[in-house]
Amino acid sequence: MILMIAAFCAFTITAVLGLMIAFNLFRGKFVARSSSILHGASALLGSAFAIGAALLGETAIYINIVMAVIIIALGVLAAIKRHKTGIVPKGILLVHISLAVTCYLMLGATVFLGIDTAAMLGVNLA
Repeated sequence: MILMIAAFCAFTITAVLGLMIAFNLFRGKFVARSSSILHGASALLGSAFAIGAALLGETAIYINIVMAVIIIALGVLAAIKRHKTGIVPKGILLVHISLAVTCYLMLGATVFLGIDTAAMLGVNLA
């Protein structure tokens, strides 16, 4: 359980950084590369904690790991597009944000309320 709480804390940092980045991007303001790097690093740290929890038998977190892989892939795609063209495609960003918020809320429900959100959705990854 401690690794799931650690994952939630790391993803909280990721979410705060992501909000700061998104607000600046949607306003057309400059986003420092360092904030994007910290955002990605905290996401990877949270994913590592989630994987650790799964390896210790926490099956309820499997859905979050699957979602995190997709979210991270979309984030990397957005960063590559921004690096090449100077513009982040808003569609990719909106899907990235939507999945991230959903994943974060599901993890919070699992950690703090003990709800197996994947089972509630009828998803069996175990």
